[in-house]
Order: sequence, then structure tokens, then C-alpha cells
Amino acid sequence: MVSSAFAQPAAPVASPERDGAALYVAQGGLIVTRLASECLALVGRAESPDSFTRTWKQRNERYVNASVRYMERRVQEAVAVGGQAQGDAVQAAFRKAVQDNAEAELRSLLQGSRTDGCMYGITLIEAGALDIGSKTPQFKQLEALAEWAAR
Repeated sequence: MVSSAFAQPAAPVASPERDGAALYVAQGGLIVTRLASECLALVGRAESPDSFTRTWKQRNERYVNASVRYMERRVQEAVAVGGQAQGDAVQAAFRKAVQDNAEAELRSLLQGSRTDGCMYGITLIEAGALDIGSKTPQFKQLEALAEWAAR
């Protein structure tokens, strides 16, 4: 049996790189969800917002799952270090950052004619512009997050 004195401390879950990657994924998901709920009917699309959002999440499943897993572990770590209030604070700060960033993007996209903005946004999503791939600006951080979550 190995003595606990020789046990290596676990590496911290939280990191600025993983925070940024998780934020990027969650923000993309919120943008897709909001555009689907606010725009599909407006542009004459019959599919449900849930179906549209689910399709995007399936295309980006590796990163969506990694983001969710990271945030779960990030909050658990905060609770272990500073109690439930600290975990709640981490969760609230992340949620606010996601909402603020997504809202800014949506305002920019939907300025002017709402129908035109909605059509443009839905077209972008369907064309894969919000999908995560090797051309995504933060791809290295996103891939590192997915690899971390797979361990």
C-alpha cells in the first residue's frame, strides 16, 4: 500500500484557458438557443427550437459535453475550497458572462430588420459558422478542454 504522504495532490480543475473555452461553448449554445426560439417561426421554419438547438449540440457534442463537465467540476472544486457560497458565486459569474456575451452578439446580429437578422443568424448556424472546428479562433483551448474532460 502507498502511504498517503506520497500521494500527489490533484491538479486544480480551474484554469483561465478552460474557463475561456467553456465560456465560448456555452455562449455559442445560448446564441443558437435564442435564435432558434426567437427566429424560426419568424422566418417561416417549421422545426421546433428544441430540435434546431439539439442538432447544433449534436454537431458540437465533444465540446458541449466537455464544457458541461468542466463547469460541474469547477463548481465542485469551488465548493470544496470555499463552501457552497463560493460554488454558487462561480456558477453565477459564469452564467452572467455567458449571458452578457451572448446578448451582445445577438443585439449586433439582430439590429436593423429583425427578419433579415433572424434569416442571417439561422443561415449562419446551418452553414456551421458557430460549429467548433480547426478554424475556430480558440480551437487549441477548446480541444485541450475536450481532452481534459475525456480523462
